[in-house]
Parts: sequence; C-alpha cells; structure tokens
Amino acid sequence: MFLLDKFIKLLSNSKKQLESSSTNYDMKKWVLLSFSFLFIIATYSIIRPLKTSVFLGLIGKEYAPITKFITIIILFPILFIYSKLVDKFKRHEVLYYCLGFYIVSLIVTAGILLHPVIGLQNTETNAYRIFGWVFYILIDLYSTIVVSTFWAFANSISTPEYAKNNYGKIISISRIGGIITSIGSWFIMEKINVSISTSIPILVVVAAMLSALAALCIIKIKNEIPGYLLHGYEAVYKVEKQRSKDKKVSMIEGLRLMITQPYVMGIFSLVYIFEAISMILDYQMQIQMSVATNNSIGGMSSFMFLYTAAFQVLGFIIALFGTSTILKKFGVKLSLFLMPIATILMMFYLLALPNLTTIFVIMVLIRALHYGFNGPVREILYIPTSKDIKFKSKSWIDSFGRTLSKTSSSLFNYAYRNTAHLVLTRLNATIIIGLSAIWTISTFFVGKKYKETVEANKTIGE
Repeated sequence: MFLLDKFIKLLSNSKKQLESSSTNYDMKKWVLLSFSFLFIIATYSIIRPLKTSVFLGLIGKEYAPITKFITIIILFPILFIYSKLVDKFKRHEVLYYCLGFYIVSLIVTAGILLHPVIGLQNTETNAYRIFGWVFYILIDLYSTIVVSTFWAFANSISTPEYAKNNYGKIISISRIGGIITSIGSWFIMEKINVSISTSIPILVVVAAMLSALAALCIIKIKNEIPGYLLHGYEAVYKVEKQRSKDKKVSMIEGLRLMITQPYVMGIFSLVYIFEAISMILDYQMQIQMSVATNNSIGGMSSFMFLYTAAFQVLGFIIALFGTSTILKKFGVKLSLFLMPIATILMMFYLLALPNLTTIFVIMVLIRALHYGFNGPVREILYIPTSKDIKFKSKSWIDSFGRTLSKTSSSLFNYAYRNTAHLVLTRLNATIIIGLSAIWTISTFFVGKKYKETVEANKTIGE
C-alpha cells in the first residue's frame, strides 16, 4: 500500500511538472510568435505608406487603378511557385523562403531608389518609369506573401482554444511595432534634415532588417519548442500525418478547394467584401491626399505615416483590451458579426456627414477594427482546415481574392472618377451598406460551420 501511494504521488508530480513545462513552452511560443509578427508588421508599416507615395510621385495618381490589373496577372506565376514551396517544404521553411525573398528584394530596392535616374532623385512623373510599377507591386504583395504565410504557419501550430486566448495578445504586441516604425518614419521624413531621396532608401533597409529579425524568431520557435506543442489542431495533424508523401498536387489545388469547399468559399467572401469596401474608401482618401499635398512624395509619405500610426494605435488598444475578451465571452461565431455591423453603422454616419474628415475617421476605425479584431478572428477560421487550405487556398484568397476585389473596386472608382465628390461619397456609402448586408449573411454560415466542425473534432478539406 505504501509503495502504491508513492507510485501515485510520483505520477502526480510528473504530471504537474509536465503541465508546468507545457505552460512555459506555450508562453515561449506566444512570445516568439508575437515578436515575429511585431517585426513583420513593423516592416509593413514602413513600406506600405511608401508604396502609395512613391508610386504616385513616380507614375501619377491617374494610373493607380491600373496596378490591380497588372498584379492579378503576375499572381498566377507567383501562386504556382508558392504551391511548389508548400508541397516541397515544411511549414516553417515556407515562411523562411517568403521572408528571405523580401529581405533581399528590399535591400536591392533601396539601392535602386538611390539611383540618380531610376530612383527618387529624378522627380519627373511618367507612366514609363518601370521601377515605380515594380516597387508598387512588390510592396503590394508583401501582405499576401509574408503576412498571409505567417498566419498560415501560426494557424498550423495553434489549437482553437490557444488562438482564442492568445491571438488578441499577438496582435496587440505587433501593433507596438507598427506604431513605433510609422511614427519613427514620420519623424525622419519631417524632422530630420535629410533629403527624401536618401531617407526613403534608409527606411527600406530598416524594413529589410526587421524582416530578418522576424525570420530569427521563427527559427527559435522551431528549434526551442518541443514538436508535440507544434501539432496545432490535433484532428488536422493526424490527417496530415497519414497523407501519402508522394501525393501529387496541382498548382491550382488551392483554387479547387476554395471553389469546391463552401466553407472556404465563405472565407473568400468575407475577405472579398472587406477589401472591396476598404478600396472604395481608400481611393477617395488617396485622391484628396494627392490634391492637398500637390502630389509631393514627401508630403504624401508623411500623411500616410500619420494615418498608419493612427490606426495602429487604435488597433493596439482594441487588440489588447477587446479581442481575447470578446472571443472568450462570445466565441468565434458571434465575434465575426462585429465588423460588418460596425461598417453598416459607420456608413450611416457617412451619409449624414459626407466629407473628407468623416472618411478619414472611418478609414482609421475600419483599419483599426480589422487589424486589431476582425483579422485575427478570421484567421482562427483556418485552424480546423487541412494544410492545403491553410497555405494554398489561403494564398489564393489573400492574393487573388484580395486583388480581384481591389480590381473590381478600382473599376468602380475609375468609372465614377469624375462624379461630384458629395454625390460619390453618398453613392459609395449606399453600396457599402448593401455589401455589408451580404457580408453579414456569409458570416452566419461560416461561423456556424466553424463551430460544428470544432465541436465534432473534424477537419475541413480532407
């Protein structure tokens, strides 16, 4: 009896040590994911504002809608290469390659920006300045290639419960990086006596260094966190483990799954509608910004950095105090409704006060809500899906879907470019209310399917 009691006590102590160890590793995983995403968002907060200002300065504002048509053509070979990476390499290795590509690309880009003819020293605005188009498309794809792959990796090593408890914290930490780099970039552009042709390349090099730090954090996750804590949603892990290693998958497998799986098509609709709404309002703000700053690269860059800092600060507050709390209290299904309902309310406000200030405030609110709350909640939807959906279908949704949405919105913006500002603003608000109503309906079905899948411990896509 004494020996049995000792044995039971030993098992109990071992269990407590294992639980304590798992808790410590979970904390370490959260910290490393948070800092990796912090460096990714810090990078994006530098290059995203420059994408708009450099393009408008080199090429001209009237050509902005055309960029989406070019991007959608370029996406096909990029998605082919990406599909090959997903088939050939492990989850973390895919993220290494994506980050590595941008580290090298940004360093090369900084060098070209310094060139006296091709770069920023040449102030002539001309549609034939090829580098302006390349720069815009390269930066435009950062979210698709790097941010999307980060979340695919995070979703593959997270359980639904872990995501509900930690995704809000990861987002809030990442916003700190965005706040620091956007305000710091604005300070360099406005307060330090350095020419635009020098300060912008310096900022691009800093962005490359931050991406390298993000890669180091992912390396530490792989090397320092035990494998059993990187399984993620166990039902998906078991399915993927049983898959044949010599399974051949076509480059359009992600597209096929997106079309044939109603759940994945539902996620596509959530992304498509949000991006369409954002693009309609964003283009209006860009035009007004270009007019207000006389199309000055420096003036537009400063404006965009302040705009970025504004929604980063608000997004940080939302993610820190709201995201995890709302997810724990209401769950994923109900939390999905917040964004479309909030958008409808904001559009009624725009109908009442159709002016530039209102558009600016609404854009800050929409971006903050999306990055601080809607984005992480939507990412959780990928957790109970197969690897092909997490990486390939997600890449199609985040690249082709977003670009298709922005292209559609650009056509709308181009068609009504000469409409009176007041009339156009009210027309946009009315259309966005209709899109948000469809968004709400899609949210209901996607949220319902997610809840049923997780409760049944099943996998979508296999």
